[in-house]
Amino acid sequence: MIREELPNGMRVLVKANRLSPSISVRLCLHTGSVDDPPDREGLALATALLLEEGTRRRSGKEIDEMIDFLGADTDVLVDKHSTVLAASFLKGDVEKILRLLRELACEPVFPPGEVRKVKDQMTASIREEDHDTRIVSLRALARLLYPRRHPYGRPGGGTRRSVRSLSRGDMARFHRDHYHPNGAILVIVGDLVEKEALRLAKGIFRSWRKPGVPFPPPVPDAAGPKRPSARAFTIPDKAQCDLACGFVGIRRNDPDFYSTAVMNQIFGAFGLGGRLGTRIREEEGLAYYAGSTFRASIGPGPFIIRAGVHPDHVGRALRIVQEEIGRIREKLVGGEELRETQSYLVDSIPLKLETNDGVGSFLLSQEYFGLGRRYLERFPDLIRSVTREDVRRVARRLLRDDHLTVTVAGPPLPAPLEEALPSR
Repeated sequence: MIREELPNGMRVLVKANRLSPSISVRLCLHTGSVDDPPDREGLALATALLLEEGTRRRSGKEIDEMIDFLGADTDVLVDKHSTVLAASFLKGDVEKILRLLRELACEPVFPPGEVRKVKDQMTASIREEDHDTRIVSLRALARLLYPRRHPYGRPGGGTRRSVRSLSRGDMARFHRDHYHPNGAILVIVGDLVEKEALRLAKGIFRSWRKPGVPFPPPVPDAAGPKRPSARAFTIPDKAQCDLACGFVGIRRNDPDFYSTAVMNQIFGAFGLGGRLGTRIREEEGLAYYAGSTFRASIGPGPFIIRAGVHPDHVGRALRIVQEEIGRIREKLVGGEELRETQSYLVDSIPLKLETNDGVGSFLLSQEYFGLGRRYLERFPDLIRSVTREDVRRVARRLLRDDHLTVTVAGPPLPAPLEEALPSR
């Protein structure tokens, strides 16, 4: 692999992979929904969705025709902190795709008719999500976990009101203020000659000169609620409830990241949901699914426990969640349980690197979070260095009953949700 930083602050990573006659490209910009102004939630997403709908050189139809002609798959992805323009295509078209990505990133025109269409599409999506028990429970959990103006508590896809208020001028200003090369990351992986691909990338992107800070401002800490809290949301014509429990978690660069990864795997991710899945789903038969995940990012992302449960079983499932939290906080995990979990995490990495897209995603994350060029080599030792005491320590740090926040969305519950919370 070769890596070079251009004079405009853009970083280019190129890695040859001759196992498939294809190429994967990712252009990552340091802007996402954290940059949405107050009451303009959804602006980053709307701006990104309009990139392929027309530039100063081509109409949206012409862009679609070019992509089809090249046989490429393209996508635009937006999360809290990044906007990624991605493309997968056959070798031989690197220069054409790179020029297209530069054009989309630098020269969108936001045609008024397309602006209306995108807003309508986003509004329709929000209406659908308002009837999705999983999404309703997770959105509500984020609002309860984080302070009112914290970017992690706001919906990246917007609300009906915020999307309705967006204008073409908002999108043009957002693009002007947040789309710049300083700190951007371009990753190219596939059947190519690394030096030739780097030469093409430098020739196409080095003239992109636009001032901008290399990284977004820091995300504030969040203590989370000071006492247990719960909210239930009734959605008509549903048979199942989605239960979501959460805590404010850690940042990606937290020294406890690897211990948390192992703890989460044991607690609610290994196999069909770790200990949670075994207890709630397999032994008790209370849930259609059960498990946990954590979203460490630039800021302190949430640690989330989820289960799909019949309304009559929500209270019992929530009590079991609390019992399992107590167990992993108080008792050391078994040595064999720890070793199996560590082996799984280490052995899963090669599976993620079997495709050019997988390699590109890994390299982008490695560069984005500053993990170092030898991160892949160091990863097994980082995971295997986690001890039983580390697992208990991070469980005690993150999974605290007095901070437990719970949301449920679905049919009416037979008893108040608060009855299943710890009394404090």
